[in-house]
Amino acid sequence: MKKFFYTILTITAVLLSACDKVPLEERLVFVEPSEVCRAVLIEDYTGQYCVNCPRATEEIERLVEQYGDSVVIAVAIHSGPFSKKNGVPSPLYTEVGDNYFSKWGLSAQPVGLVDRLFNSSPFSYTDWAAGVNYEVGYEAPVSFLTAVDFDDETRRASVEVQTIGMADERVSGKLQVWLVEDSIDSYQYMPDGSIQEHYNHMHVFRASVNDPWGDDLSVAHGEVALKKYDFALDPAWVPEHCALVTFFFDEDGVQQVAKKKLINKP
Repeated sequence: MKKFFYTILTITAVLLSACDKVPLEERLVFVEPSEVCRAVLIEDYTGQYCVNCPRATEEIERLVEQYGDSVVIAVAIHSGPFSKKNGVPSPLYTEVGDNYFSKWGLSAQPVGLVDRLFNSSPFSYTDWAAGVNYEVGYEAPVSFLTAVDFDDETRRASVEVQTIGMADERVSGKLQVWLVEDSIDSYQYMPDGSIQEHYNHMHVFRASVNDPWGDDLSVAHGEVALKKYDFALDPAWVPEHCALVTFFFDEDGVQQVAKKKLINKP
């Protein structure tokens, strides 16, 4: 098996007495790595009434264990026919997720997209490993630096995303930022026909921080494109369990993805 070496982006921080008031782009100096390999996004279109969907979750866990959680990044998007019963949405359903399900022309579940390859052709979960293996060997055209400031009292988050051009030529596409939540205790229909009342749902899509279809973005080699977002957390969501999934995509698929916790608390 090929071995891929990931170069860490070196960050030199200048410590100032009022550092929290200094914009991100002014307090970080970037040393460009020789190569940034591509992480892989799995969009897992799932549902709480889908009896085979836990098998897809097990496959994601296996791939994360094999490649690492910074290389394989999954988002469970509760949508489609198995996210509703008698027309009533399940607790983890989102309308945005259902719009994505319709956009890609999906039908059977579990089903997913791996880096939106091949004009967003759906993959059975049994084929996700092949898709991941295909993608991880490529050099990424962009890299991300994300800073998050979360206010416990107002439950508002301010996000700054720096997209750094790594390709020799200018690249243009869309920047997408999603909010996901781990460790959600809710029911799930299981492969043996039972209903598990306290299933641990991970990396669940909660909302799109920016436009659900992404923001236009274009960067040349060495350029840094800065995007800023501000949003409020739903009262039911646990901040310590939330993370941001940021990815850049174009007509050829997802070109890079990264995940960052909303807050880091001991």
